[in-house]
This record gives sequence, C-alpha cells and structure tokens, in this order.
Amino acid sequence: MREIAHIPHPLMRITVHSYNGQYRLRFELDRYEQSFKYPESEHTLEELEALGSAMAEGVLLRFVEMRTQYFEHLSST
Repeated sequence: MREIAHIPHPLMRITVHSYNGQYRLRFELDRYEQSFKYPESEHTLEELEALGSAMAEGVLLRFVEMRTQYFEHLSST
C-alpha cells in the first residue's frame, strides 16, 4: 500500500492510499482510525480528495462518539 495524497485538516490526518486497484481514504485521530475503499477504475484522485474534505466533519464526530464509548467501557470494568 502506498500513500499517494494527503488532505490537510487541522485535527486529523487524512490520507489516500493506493492498493490492489483500490483507493483507501483513511482518517486518523489519536488512537482512532476509519477508512473507506473505492475502486480506482470508478474514481479519480481529485474526487477522493474532495470526498475526504466533505466527509471530515462527520468522521470527526464519529471519533468523538468512539472516544466516549471507549471511556465509558473503561469506567464500567
């Protein structure tokens, strides 16, 4: 898997990778990670960069939910 693009964001690391005919749009923040796969034959790199920027807010909100769930689980054990 090779990294082919980085999408600027103030809080998250957003990258596009190429692997086995697929683009992988990857979001990372602290210990949380989420990725989406798209066929290279159906999308351009520019489309993925725009999609990554558009999806960033929703992914960030999911990371906040994941963090909340993580800490709730830790406090209940």
